[in-house]
Amino acid sequence: MLQTPLYQSHIESGGRMVEFAGWAMPVVYTSIAEEHKWTRRNIGMFDVSHMGRIELSGPGAIGTVNYLCTQQMIDLPVNQTRYSLMCNKDGGILDDLMVTRFGNEKFFIVCNASNREKIVAHIKNNMVPATTLYDHTPESAMIAIQGPQTIELISRLIPGPLEQLLHRGAYSGDMMGIKYLAFRGGYTGEDGFEVVFPANIAPMVWEQLLSVDVDGVKPVKPVGLGARDTLRLEASLPLYGHELTEKIDPITARLSFAINMEKDFIGKEALEKIRHDGISHIRVGLKLETKRAAREGYEIFHDEQKCGYITSGAFTPTLKQSIAMGYVEKNLAVVGNKLDVRIGKQNYPAEIVKMPFYRRKKG
Repeated sequence: MLQTPLYQSHIESGGRMVEFAGWAMPVVYTSIAEEHKWTRRNIGMFDVSHMGRIELSGPGAIGTVNYLCTQQMIDLPVNQTRYSLMCNKDGGILDDLMVTRFGNEKFFIVCNASNREKIVAHIKNNMVPATTLYDHTPESAMIAIQGPQTIELISRLIPGPLEQLLHRGAYSGDMMGIKYLAFRGGYTGEDGFEVVFPANIAPMVWEQLLSVDVDGVKPVKPVGLGARDTLRLEASLPLYGHELTEKIDPITARLSFAINMEKDFIGKEALEKIRHDGISHIRVGLKLETKRAAREGYEIFHDEQKCGYITSGAFTPTLKQSIAMGYVEKNLAVVGNKLDVRIGKQNYPAEIVKMPFYRRKKG
């Protein structure tokens, strides 16, 4: 298994390590519920160094990014990030990713760990001439800090441009001679930042953030993959390999907002046909009348007839409710509709609800 630059830091912090997308990653430090609640109330710190970090530069970079991504990238402002997808020619989702523009000819792409090699190969096979690709993943680290106290902490540690960034804003900075990239956003439903910096200083950054004292309280605690999953589920954020695969198109996944049909991109023709013909299933959110968790692959029924399947589910700490996402037949995907989810040999009532399940309070 590959190890992130923070592997030893996780061991020292009590992290229980598991294999994830070929990497040794911490699934939990104390308990999933405790880490989940801490992030919602304070600041959770996540090692996301396993995710791919790819730079495209040169005169052809804008053409390459615009042709490969479903979103319009020509008008992406400098120092802004845009959520997008890359599709195959059949309209299936190769990956969902964040694309940031750091200059007229420089773009930074963050992709899922399991898809990094696939995405690098896909880009290389479809690059516009005069484009240079550089994979920063092996030599860099990335930490996410998420939670309602994050902005206040950043304003104390690094006064200036970071606290002023709007959502999806980005900043390329230098602190004590160390270059870093910062992105405002995250994958938990909370406000926060994801920061990229050289791999060799990762343990120092990790330790310093854990040791920060604010009025006698240490607001930062490490959070593992387990709570990261329950946090993103409450926020109804899709996960590649669960809600998203190469066999699922963006329309079926309710990601039409991330497609711009006014421009050309790989998979556009297929998506035009899918949109014209209509889809058979669509992603929905479900609340279950049980404390039992609906896991990936569990079947969904309507009037005792199978009508879909679960992609992610858990009993979540914030909502104290068993929730799930899955795909059901399009004609049944109406908020308020009553369905059943089979857990073991028993069916449990479930209701289609509006997503996201959780939305943070702003202000």
